[in-house]
Amino acid sequence: GGVSVSVPNNWRQVNEGNSVWFVPEGAYGQYNGQAVYTHGVSFGVAQTNSRNLQSASQELINNLAQGNNNLRSSGGFQRTTMSGRTALYATLSNTNEATGRPENIRVITTQLRNGQLFYMIAVAPQSERNFENAFQQVMQSVRISD
Repeated sequence: GGVSVSVPNNWRQVNEGNSVWFVPEGAYGQYNGQAVYTHGVSFGVAQTNSRNLQSASQELINNLAQGNNNLRSSGGFQRTTMSGRTALYATLSNTNEATGRPENIRVITTQLRNGQLFYMIAVAPQSERNFENAFQQVMQSVRISD
């Protein structure tokens, strides 16, 4: 199986560990020896302890929050679909480590047939709402075949 996705032409692919990022030029770099992103989307697969979508999604968010005291949830999960599957999304707020600016993070999750959690994370500064349409188009373009 695999995943296909369409992203804007001026975004580039950056592979990092178990995930892949698609980001506009100049929207990523290094800060304190770690990769940081100011805008873009990341896709990955997480092994969780739960086969329940909401529990597994919360586990992913808890893991993201470890070591990041600025990450805050702005409400619970909302239902959506991704690649024709039941999915959940949550909106988080954060202060970007590199820029010090507030940012919005949207986490969208769905489960794969093997029980793993497939996720998309979209990041943009709070002041830049124009990325919302791009993120929505990217999410709608996702095709999962497992």
